[in-house]
Amino acid sequence: MTTKYELEKFMQNEFPQVSFIIESVGDRSATIRKKINNNHLRPGGTVSGPVLMEIADVALYVTILSEIGLVALAVTTNLNI
Repeated sequence: MTTKYELEKFMQNEFPQVSFIIESVGDRSATIRKKINNNHLRPGGTVSGPVLMEIADVALYVTILSEIGLVALAVTTNLNI
């Protein structure tokens, strides 16, 4: 199993444009946190759909990498809500 520290370093190196914090990784699970600012909001103060999809995608990616190891090209090809 890949550690939280290894995942943090990997994500910083491979995806420096993505800003989030890995809170925890565990048995087929991960918890991430993203600091939301005005750039992420729609009128009315709700978080935009693309930002929510980014968070979901990154959480799934981190979860998968924690199980299979650090494989940069193990990327999402389809994500639907």
